[in-house]
Order: sequence, then C-alpha cells, then structure tokens
Amino acid sequence: MFWIGVVLWCLVGGELGALTHGATNLGSGGGVVEFVLGINLVPWTALVAGGLLKAGSRRRAGLDVKGPTERALARVESSRAVSEGPDHLLRLDLTVVPEGRPGYRVDAHARVNVMDLAHWEAGRTVVVDYDTTHPWRVTPLVHPDGAWTGRAALARIDSAPTTSRVSEPPAGRGSLRVYWLLPLLVGAAAYLLPAVLA
Repeated sequence: MFWIGVVLWCLVGGELGALTHGATNLGSGGGVVEFVLGINLVPWTALVAGGLLKAGSRRRAGLDVKGPTERALARVESSRAVSEGPDHLLRLDLTVVPEGRPGYRVDAHARVNVMDLAHWEAGRTVVVDYDTTHPWRVTPLVHPDGAWTGRAALARIDSAPTTSRVSEPPAGRGSLRVYWLLPLLVGAAAYLLPAVLA
C-alpha cells in the first residue's frame, strides 16, 4: 500500500510537470491539452496517493495494530461537548489507573446521551477499556456491567500529573516528508526535462 502511494505520488509530480509545461505553452494545442489534463488529474491522483501514503506509513510504524485491551477505572479531569443532539460527543481529559500500574493522563472521546451527561462531569470516576500496548487508545464505557459500575461508585482516584500524558506518536514525520517530496520532484523532472530539451 505504501509503495503504491509513492508511485502514485510520483505520477502526481508528472501531472504537475504537465500542468506547468502546459501553462507556459498555452499558445499551442499540445500546451492546452497538457494544462487541461494536469489541472483535472492532479487533485484526484493526489487524493488517492496521499491516502495510501498516510495509511501505509501508519501501518509501517505499527500504529494500526491493535493490542490486547484491559478494563480500568478513570477520573474525568475535564469534559467538553464537541457536538450536540440526543447523543453528545464529549472530548474527555482522563486519568486512567490500570491495575498495578501508575496512572496516566490521556485524551478520549465518548458519545453520551443527554440524560447521562452528569456522569461525565469533572471529578467523576468512569470505566474505560485501554489498549495495553498503545495506552493512548482508550474507550470510555457508557454502560459498564454492574460490578464495574459499583467499583466506579466507590473509587476515589487522584489526578495524574499532566507530564504523564500519553498520545499517539507521529508516524515517522521526517522520513514521510522525504516520501512526499522526492517522488514529486522525480515525477516533475521526468516530465519536464524531455519536454524542455526537445
């Protein structure tokens, strides 16, 4: 998937080369054709190539691999609605406290019915599932089973320091820039050099 994206991104460079060459030669019929084809093909090819590069880079970095999940209690540090309706989407700042491990801060989202919003106010204890290998993947449980609901009602959780916050790492940003820029330049050069030298 990743290398297909690189090849398509190289094609985008060629299409940009055709667009540029056509724009500088609009007086000829061939220049108009290059310009029209380039301006119509570039957005669609770039969209597909960019999606494949992004998804492929996430897969190469192991960010799409799901690990085992465990259940834990979490303290709501802050809660803010980011959409409205019968079910609100909440952006949560949580302190997650795994069994036998230190707590950590993480951002999460939960879709909550308007009648249940009081259970998600700051300072409340909620139940979450978290990925043990990627701890930033946290799924708040809106309706946990009875045993966990009872534990949440009795628990008192201290806030973890903000320095303990975990988040998804960037997918190799430096190397990804090379994979975006280099194919563009190669594709553009492959199209423009023969056209200029002819």
